[in-house]
Amino acid sequence: MKKRPKPNKKKGQKFEQKVQKTINSGALDFDKGDLKTDTHIIECKFTDKQSYRITAKTLQKIWDEAFDSNKLPSMVVGLDGESCRWMLTININREVK
Repeated sequence: MKKRPKPNKKKGQKFEQKVQKTINSGALDFDKGDLKTDTHIIECKFTDKQSYRITAKTLQKIWDEAFDSNKLPSMVVGLDGESCRWMLTININREVK
């Protein structure tokens, strides 16, 4: 018997599809939850809550994937609280010392 996706996972998948259409319809490839263009690796995160915590571990993961692919790292976060709906697009830059 096939398990049904959890409600948040289903909403996250819908959010990724929305982001894909918003950024550049038809120019992106889906690959294990990440979106990719010719120039960017894009990590999509979605929550029903009114906040989302971005950790250094998450940023490092996106940075490493982009570096390995010779692309720029980006992140899109969807927040859908009781009375608001937000989509944040974040370009990730790493400080080099």
